[in-house]
Amino acid sequence: MSDFMERKNTFILFGIVLLGVLLRLYHINYQSLWLDELYSIVPTSPKLSVASIIEYCKTDQPPTFFLYIHYVFKLFGYNEAVGRLACAAIGIVAIPVMYLLGRECAGKHAGLFAAIITSVNYFHIYYSQELRFYSMAFFLSALSYLFFIRAYKRNQIVDFIGYSVATIGLLYTHYYGMIIFFTQGLTFLFLLKYKRDNKFIFSSIASGLIIVAAFSPWLPTIFTGLGDVLPHIKMPNPEFVLEYFYYYTGKDALSTSVFCYCIFLFAKTLFSKREIDVEVRPLHLIILIWIIISYLFPYLRSLMITPMVVDRYTIVTLPAWIALIAIGWNRIHNYKVKYALPIVLTLSAIINLFFVRQYYTRIKKDQWREASSIVLAKNQSHLPVYSTLAWHFNFYFRDQPEKILDLYSNDLTHVHEFWFLAAHFTENEMEAQIISLQGSFAIVERHTFFGANAVLLKRKATN
Repeated sequence: MSDFMERKNTFILFGIVLLGVLLRLYHINYQSLWLDELYSIVPTSPKLSVASIIEYCKTDQPPTFFLYIHYVFKLFGYNEAVGRLACAAIGIVAIPVMYLLGRECAGKHAGLFAAIITSVNYFHIYYSQELRFYSMAFFLSALSYLFFIRAYKRNQIVDFIGYSVATIGLLYTHYYGMIIFFTQGLTFLFLLKYKRDNKFIFSSIASGLIIVAAFSPWLPTIFTGLGDVLPHIKMPNPEFVLEYFYYYTGKDALSTSVFCYCIFLFAKTLFSKREIDVEVRPLHLIILIWIIISYLFPYLRSLMITPMVVDRYTIVTLPAWIALIAIGWNRIHNYKVKYALPIVLTLSAIINLFFVRQYYTRIKKDQWREASSIVLAKNQSHLPVYSTLAWHFNFYFRDQPEKILDLYSNDLTHVHEFWFLAAHFTENEMEAQIISLQGSFAIVERHTFFGANAVLLKRKATN
């Protein structure tokens, strides 16, 4: 009977992962790359050296993700689809990791529920399809905590090694990894109340020292940029956690309501001495501390030093929410309700993706690709092409002999006719750029896209 149940769980997990694959691969290249994705793909060209990529990372995020896609490009080709598939692959692998995390916290059924939530989660799907480091940050955050919990429960060296490797990877993927590591350090101190085993204490401290030593070469880069003000990051509202939680579900009211109920059950169980085993309580508190500190620390730093809270950065905390919700769901006593919820949530999430948010069919990202394609198709005379974002646009002209020129650093005095490409800026800002050129040039053609423009200009005749 146990073998049958094991096979059944395996088949269910396979089906969940397969659903996750379909949702992450469908229309994966429908949207153009936007500004942030170009910041990932331009500096990771297979023609560039590893040293140049690491140097670039000093102005962005640590190099794990950038080196990963650099070698993916070397193996499979340098284009948008390959880069996005590389990110989706990590997002897909995260689904069984969430199963394992949920299983460690509350058993196999909770693990399957955690996998289902991850598979259909709007936020996770969105960032699995984006050519950026967020799917990797989610994966490594979940993996780090999986081994963290296993190390606490089993006290085996292999789990401490797994924890160290996953956490080092997370630290070298995104700076929010430092918040996760800090949170785990505080959690370790808390766990000493429950576990005073010398082997556990020694192995935990040794793991922490190894992680610090491994990350220390990157610390000078962190200290150099410490306190920098990033204009695109705004001061968070006091209720930002509630806003972000709603974003995680893709603003799906039904899913949000069910998740809130599961959170209530989690809290009720956690603070009821009769409903929770003394051995299980620390595992639940690990998840709770993960959520609280990973929001509280960046919020306090935002208030005292400089804003650093962005919804997509908190994807490192999303695995904790999913695990907590799975634990709460596992406490539902009515079996009909309990096992109907995964079906209801899956249907609700899919309806929200396809019909409410129109995630796969509505253009949401600036159309750099489409604006570039117009110029590539129409510029048969090889007229010069200018842009205020030439570094980014040149990705789409990487196979062309003539590259896009920076508008501000080049003199247009002797230019008779040229193409101008604009993207990313607001409509008013792009309009202002075009108007500034109309003093000397007349518009011959203009092609307007979502968040992008391709304009052919010709010098006005002088009397």
